[in-house]
Amino acid sequence: PMSMPPADFDGAWKYALEHYFPPFVALFFPQTAALIDWQQPFTFCDKELEQLNPDLNKGKQRVDKLVRVQFADGQTSYIFVHIEIQAQSDVQFAERMFCYHARIFDRERLPVASLALLGDESPDWRPDHFGYQLGETALRLQFGAVKLLDVDRAMLDASSNPVAMAVLLHRDAQETRGKPEERMQRKLARFRSFFRKGYRAKDLRLLYRLLDQLLRLDERMNEQVRATMHQIEQEEVGMDTFVTSIEELAGKEGEARGEARGEARGLVKGQSILVLRQLERRFGPPSPEVQQRVAAFSSDELLALGEALFDLTSMDDLKAWLRLRG
Repeated sequence: PMSMPPADFDGAWKYALEHYFPPFVALFFPQTAALIDWQQPFTFCDKELEQLNPDLNKGKQRVDKLVRVQFADGQTSYIFVHIEIQAQSDVQFAERMFCYHARIFDRERLPVASLALLGDESPDWRPDHFGYQLGETALRLQFGAVKLLDVDRAMLDASSNPVAMAVLLHRDAQETRGKPEERMQRKLARFRSFFRKGYRAKDLRLLYRLLDQLLRLDERMNEQVRATMHQIEQEEVGMDTFVTSIEELAGKEGEARGEARGEARGLVKGQSILVLRQLERRFGPPSPEVQQRVAAFSSDELLALGEALFDLTSMDDLKAWLRLRG
C-alpha cells in the first residue's frame, strides 16, 4: 500500500481556533457564546497558558487556548474561555480540565468557561466532568464537551460556518485513513464545495490551508490534485486566480523571504507579472496606469490584490480598490 502522510489534526485545529474563535464557540457552545460581547475585542493568552501547564502527560497530542473575552453584562467585566481540543482519548483528560480551571481561576479571580472538543474515534469516551466526594466535602467541575462523532452531518453540510467545514474535513481525514484514492476524491469534492458555499476569499484561503493539513496526500497525488483544482475553479467561477495566487504567490513569498534582497526584488517582479496576467484573464488588458501601480506593489500588496481579484467583478471595481489603497 502507498504510504500516506498522516493528517495534522493538531495543526489544523490550532489554526482554525486562532482564525475562527467566534464561529467556533457559536457552533459548538452556543450557551457560552451568548454570554460574550462579540462587539468587543478578545485576547489570546498563549503565554499565560504555557505558564499554567499542569504538566500532566507532556507531549501528548492536544491543542488548547485561553481567551480573555468581555462578558455581555453591560459592565466592563471579563471572563476567560479555556478550550481543549483532544484528538485521542486520554484517561487524564477530565483531571487536566479541572487543573487548568483551578489554576486560571486562582490566578485571575474571574469566571472561567471550560470547553472541550473531543475529536477522537472512540464512541464510549465522553469525559464531561471531574470531581470527588470526601466525607463532608464534595467537588464537581462540569465542563462543556462536544464529541465530533455526534455532530449531525446534515447540519454541518448545510452550515456556512467555516468551522463546520473544518469538522467535515476532520471526519474526511479519519474516514479515508489508508485510502489515498478515496481521500483524493474527497479533497477535490470539498474544494468544489468551497466555491458553492460562497465563502469570501479570505475564508477560502484559510479553508484551503485546513484542507491541505487534514487531507494530506503524497507529492505525486498532490500534483494531480492541484491540476484538477485549477479545472474545478475554472468551472465554478470562470477563472483559476484563487489556486494560482495561493500556489504561486505563497511559493514565491517563501522564496523571497529566504533570498537576498536583490533576488527578492526579482521575485516580487515575478509576482506582479503573475497578478497582471490574472487581471488580464479576468477583465481584459489593464491600462498602463494600472500596470504601473501593480508593478510598484510590495509582496504583501500583491497577495492582497490576488485575494481581492476573487471578489472584484469589473475593471471599475479594480480601479476603486486601487484608489482605496492610496
